[in-house]
Amino acid sequence: MERWLSKSRVLLGLCAVLLMAALNRQDPMVYGMFLFLAVVSFLGFVLPWLSLRSMTVHLQSTGSSEVVEGAACDLGLWIERSVPWPAFMVDVETEWEWASQRIVLRQTLPVVRAGQMPELGRRVLFPCRGSYELVAVRLSSGFPLGLVRAQHSMARPAIALHVLPQAQPVHWPLPWDVTEDPLGELTTRKMGQSFELGMLRPYQQGESVGRVSWRASARVGELVIQHFQHSGSVRLRVVVDVPRAPALGSPDSAGEQAVRLAAGVCDAALANATQVFLYLHPYAAAVQDRSLLYRALAEALPTDGGLQPIVARVAGDAAPGEQIAVVVAGSMAQDALLSALSPLVGQACGVVVCIAMGRHRTPQDAVQADALQRAVVQAGFATFMEAP
Repeated sequence: MERWLSKSRVLLGLCAVLLMAALNRQDPMVYGMFLFLAVVSFLGFVLPWLSLRSMTVHLQSTGSSEVVEGAACDLGLWIERSVPWPAFMVDVETEWEWASQRIVLRQTLPVVRAGQMPELGRRVLFPCRGSYELVAVRLSSGFPLGLVRAQHSMARPAIALHVLPQAQPVHWPLPWDVTEDPLGELTTRKMGQSFELGMLRPYQQGESVGRVSWRASARVGELVIQHFQHSGSVRLRVVVDVPRAPALGSPDSAGEQAVRLAAGVCDAALANATQVFLYLHPYAAAVQDRSLLYRALAEALPTDGGLQPIVARVAGDAAPGEQIAVVVAGSMAQDALLSALSPLVGQACGVVVCIAMGRHRTPQDAVQADALQRAVVQAGFATFMEAP
């Protein structure tokens, strides 16, 4: 019964009854009631539908763009109205898809006039990182009475948007030590044995005679020690436990906070002129280009093998003196984490396990994260916990 008693059917039925009564009784008051109800029905049902007609969406530029999560973005989407009368209180819904996750972003345009093209993207905020694709644009309006909401689906522009994770500030617990780098990539310089001459200085008692430059000593008339320059760099290898569903794409989950923490670790390393290697897959090449680090984190998806094969690869690539950061969520199981860290036991590297906590954590989540941190410390690894 309720299915048949909709607003539109009730108003149309009342209009029909008043029209028949007005024709039968020839009463001006009944005519007035019919006209009033007809105007209300027109405003409530026809005007919302007419206000959404003759609208088109324009895309300013094609290709992909980048924006940081939580920040207003300029998508280059413009809505144009071709009819002379304006439309009021138009709700715009843009639907985005990434990794089987769908997100609907809504905004309201107070008025859309002919000749003006309001921009749709400046008030669009993405709460979570990802590589999103626009799949639908829908307009709706209930102006002026809100009796019904007219719907209108528009042509979908081709937009790919990379939402970068918002880096969480990190205080790195280890000193940034120099590691030997024979290739000389992103190097710093230190004194030592090499084939590249750095400087000459007078010989001091007790130093090795093998470091004496005999030609320079013959020229100056005293023993001279030769110093050589040695190539070295500060290296950090970062491993991230990318969250799985349902934490994947959930902005308040500890898994997505781990991705933000990994971005903060990369920020801290780059600020100290450190060469960063980001590992997200056990078989793909590590990301080294600093301009691609954050996009790689934005597009990161969980792998089938989990964290352990990635850590095993890092253990094989790492050289003595390098540093390794393993970024995990505080909700990760202790046994799974300790098993994944087993390839790093005995490595001559500084290993730090970074534990992230969700934005809306419960006391139980805090207890679980504390227990995870204690288990990692007992296993012999350095650790620190960062909460938003």
